[in-house]
Amino acid sequence: MAYSHSTREACEALRISDRTLLRLRREGVLRAGDHFRAAGAGVSRPPLLWNIEEVERTLARRSRRVL
Repeated sequence: MAYSHSTREACEALRISDRTLLRLRREGVLRAGDHFRAAGAGVSRPPLLWNIEEVERTLARRSRRVL
């Protein structure tokens, strides 16, 4: 798994807003360890690093179910 994109980079690559990304996290669609991880240890609100490939797969599966 490649957690290589910051939140801003992930939003640009996925063509979604940061609010949409946050909502998907809150709703449990995107999960820690599968889709993102914290980039700093011991920091109260560390930046997140995203696995774009896994997020894209999850969003594609989710959109097919909605259709």
